[in-house]
Amino acid sequence: AGTTRDAFQLIHDIKKHGGRAALFGRKINLSEHPLAFIELLQRIIHGEVGPEEAVKAYHAVLHKLGIQPIRHLQRDLQLTPSRIKHA
Repeated sequence: AGTTRDAFQLIHDIKKHGGRAALFGRKINLSEHPLAFIELLQRIIHGEVGPEEAVKAYHAVLHKLGIQPIRHLQRDLQLTPSRIKHA
């Protein structure tokens, strides 16, 4: 499983290059807070935040709700090697 940054970067890149659809079923379903995850995907699509800022905002939501993140923020801000090649 990739980091949250991977998913947020992917949706950013899809939008940037003219894409009109993306499927994130498993990534959303397995996230710590699916609704917050989706809301941040939408904010990226609408150009309100960038991928890195969205990861930080997502972790802030988790912290506010007392939800333990799967990865520490610094790790979740990283792109995994397979995403680095495409970014």
